[in-house]
Amino acid sequence: MKRSAFIVLASLAALCANTASAQKAKDTLRFPMSDGESAIDPYLIPGVFNNIWEPSIWDNLLGFDSKNVKFSPLLAKSWSQPNPTTYEYELRDDVTWHDGQKLNADDVVYTINYLIDPKVNLRYKSNWAWLKSVEKLGPYKVRITSNTPVPDGMMWMAFNTPIFPEHIHGPLADKNAFGTKPIGTGPLKIARIEKNTGIVAEKNAAFKAQPTKLDSGIGRVVSEVIPDAGTLVAKLLRGEVDMGRDVPADQALALKESGQFEFTLSPPALGYSILSFPTTGQQNVKALADPRVRLAVIKAIDRKALLIAQYGDLGKAMTPHPGLCSMEQLGCGYTKAVPDYDPAGAKKLLAEAGYADGFDVTISASTPNEATAVAGMLRQVGIRATLRMTTLAQRLSALSQGKIEIGLFGWSGGGMFEASSQIVRHFLSNEYDDAGLSKAAAETNAMMDDTERRKAVAKVMDYANENAYAFPMTPIRVIFVHNKDVRLRATDVRSGQVQPHEFGWK
Repeated sequence: MKRSAFIVLASLAALCANTASAQKAKDTLRFPMSDGESAIDPYLIPGVFNNIWEPSIWDNLLGFDSKNVKFSPLLAKSWSQPNPTTYEYELRDDVTWHDGQKLNADDVVYTINYLIDPKVNLRYKSNWAWLKSVEKLGPYKVRITSNTPVPDGMMWMAFNTPIFPEHIHGPLADKNAFGTKPIGTGPLKIARIEKNTGIVAEKNAAFKAQPTKLDSGIGRVVSEVIPDAGTLVAKLLRGEVDMGRDVPADQALALKESGQFEFTLSPPALGYSILSFPTTGQQNVKALADPRVRLAVIKAIDRKALLIAQYGDLGKAMTPHPGLCSMEQLGCGYTKAVPDYDPAGAKKLLAEAGYADGFDVTISASTPNEATAVAGMLRQVGIRATLRMTTLAQRLSALSQGKIEIGLFGWSGGGMFEASSQIVRHFLSNEYDDAGLSKAAAETNAMMDDTERRKAVAKVMDYANENAYAFPMTPIRVIFVHNKDVRLRATDVRSGQVQPHEFGWK
């Protein structure tokens, strides 16, 4: 059936008239998305939609070069940290907002004060709880002070803290209105945004490319809302859109085979799916209290096969995550990788633990296809696994009630090149009743020297590995199918989504 679908798609694509050249001539990229919003605001409406568009519209103080593991200029041209709780940023004096007004220190002061104002309610306000104050030192210089020393203070200024315009955002009585007509300093500016029809964005000619941020490679981007993959592929075939994201691997290969399209597989993002064994679930399944049983579970899972199942032939060249963080992230360290696939070894461990005949267990998951495959692999070694679909929103409640025996959920990787998010998500969330682990994990988040911190984090990660608390499963990759005139210009997209401004014409 897959082969038939492959032939049909390839044949249709070959017959369709390619209108790509016309769009290139118009300098307009038709960049559809699976959902839409009536506003873009990274603080009030966090989520995938905003993650994709935010960096194209706004800028942070800093950039981060993950290849060389160092910070780089963005809105700030220089920076320093005089002491562990003080950060000073010298701003560029050549940055303008989309409305033509110049950015200055007042905008940075306003944005930080907005984030830490106790009267401002934000879904993820705790992200900026480490901030104490901000002050203006000059027209283009600010000082930010933290409550305590934090190793990821500068990283927060490179990710997840876009600067807002005081003259636009400040006077608004209803801050929700800002996202309907967003104003930023980024490579694209929004001409129109509607939830059902999508977005029209135009190139910001005043934007100056920086070491870690390109200017827009396209003059105009039209982002239509196309909720299902079938409609997306049909529109690609009819030449009604220029590209599509998250196209199934087999269809992406078929479209390429037609000769009309190419596809780009994004580098692995920081995120992955994660298999975990919460302590509260052991009250229902006593077997999971034994680390040998938990180790048997991971040995029974063929992670390479999961990649191939998810990405088809593309998965053959992929490598599963070796650890719970990536070495490009500041503070990341480990010496013990995920145990190899070893079903015979899994059976041996189960027998040693007194479960030669296996046991019953439920996998709570937000990734149904992957969870189904994992359950099948566990049954091959005698572990009788069933599935319970649990959304990420339901996960915390289910954890506290002891309803998650084995968890399989997606994880963003924290969205920035810093291991603090991994430490907090995996080991400071009360998921494991291990006081020693929690204490060691908490200590790493107070260490400022990156070399020493990596060593301390490695001890935490290795301990968690030895005790089989949690393991990464499959990395997050995104398949972009596009016509032959389009190319992905960015090469450093490990932090998350690929943004519209990172595409260009050949």
